Amino acid sequence: MSGLPATTRAAVMTGKRRMEVRELPVPVVNPADGLLLVEAAGVCGADVGFYNQELSPRVLGHENVGIVAAAGRVAADRWGVKEGDRVAIEEYLPCGHCDFCRSGEYRSCLESDASANPDALRFGSTPLTTPPALWGGYSQYLYLHPRSVLHPLPASIPAVQGSLALPIGNGYQWTYLDAGVGPGDTVLIFGPGQQGLACVVAAREAGAGQIIIVGLERDAARLAVAAKLGAHHTLVAGEQLPERVRAIVGPAGVDVTIDTAAGNEQTVAHALDLTRKRGRLVFPASTRRPLAGVDFFKITRKHLTVKGARGHSYAAVEWAIALIGSRRYPLELMCTLECGLDDADRAVRGTGGELDVPVIHAAVVPAPN
Repeated sequence: MSGLPATTRAAVMTGKRRMEVRELPVPVVNPADGLLLVEAAGVCGADVGFYNQELSPRVLGHENVGIVAAAGRVAADRWGVKEGDRVAIEEYLPCGHCDFCRSGEYRSCLESDASANPDALRFGSTPLTTPPALWGGYSQYLYLHPRSVLHPLPASIPAVQGSLALPIGNGYQWTYLDAGVGPGDTVLIFGPGQQGLACVVAAREAGAGQIIIVGLERDAARLAVAAKLGAHHTLVAGEQLPERVRAIVGPAGVDVTIDTAAGNEQTVAHALDLTRKRGRLVFPASTRRPLAGVDFFKITRKHLTVKGARGHSYAAVEWAIALIGSRRYPLELMCTLECGLDDADRAVRGTGGELDVPVIHAAVVPAPN
C-alpha cells in the first residue's frame, strides 16, 4: 500500500489512569519490518492493569487485527504475506533461536517476557522511549517488528470479532492443550470474563459432558452469555458453592478446574476441594502474591495435576481464528463495546467494570487517516 502518512494518531497512556491522543511519527519501513493499518485492538485485562499503574508513556493494545500497510522484502518473505493482506498478530516478539522458540514455546522467550527481562519487546506494553514508539494497537498504525508473529485473517471475519483471536486462543490453550479436556469430562470454570467464556467454548468443542461456570452477582449478563455459548450450568459464588457443584457432578468432584478469575485464597481453595482425585487444575489467574492457607496436602493426597498457564501457542490462535470464522457460536455476544481513539480510556475502564453497562470484550477501533 502506498501513500503512508508522516504521522499517525495514537491513544497514549501518559501515566496512571491518564490517556491522551497524540500524533506520533510513522517510521520508514526497512527491508525486515513493516506497518499494520489497525482495524481493531481488543482490550485485555492486562491493559486494565497497566492503566492503573504509574508507568512511562506507551500505546496499549496487543489483541490487534488489521491490514499489512507496508512490508519490506525480507519481512514479507519471512511472514508469508504481502501488502494488503489482512492479519491478526500476537503480542509476542520472540527471538526465534532460543530453546523455547526452537521447541515452539516462544511465549516463554525471554526476549518477549517483560516480567523476566526489562529490555523485552512486546506489543501493547513496550514504552514510547523504545523506537519507533508504535508498539500498541490503540493507534491507526502499528509498527511490525521483524520478529512479529502473524496469522492470516479471512475477510469474512468482522474486525472486532477478529480481535477475539487471542482471548479465544487462550481458552483453547488452557482448556484443551493444557488441561486435556475431552469427551464426557466435567469442567469447572471460575470467572465469566472473556477468558472464561473462551474456556466454555473450548470445552464445548472438546465434547465436555458438563460445563459449570462460576461468577459473582454482578456477572449476571456475562453468565447469560456463557449459557448461550454452551455452559450447562451458571452459578453465582457463595457459601453453598461446593454443595451446588457436587449436586451436579456427584461427590467425587469435577475432572478439570480452570481459574480465570481471582486466583485468590477462596477460588484456589474451591479448586483444590472440588477437583476429583487425579483431576487437573489450570491456573492462568495472575495474583502476584503468596496465598495464605492454601492446603498443599490436597494436591498430593488427591494426586492432582496442577498447571500454571500463561498465554497461547501458535496452534491455539490458528484454532481460534478458524472457530471465529465458522460462526458456530454467537461470539458477537462477547463484543459489547467499541470505542474510537478519543475515548479509548472508556474501553479500558469498561473492561475493568467501571461503566454502568456490562462489558465483556471491548475493542478500540481507530478511525482511518
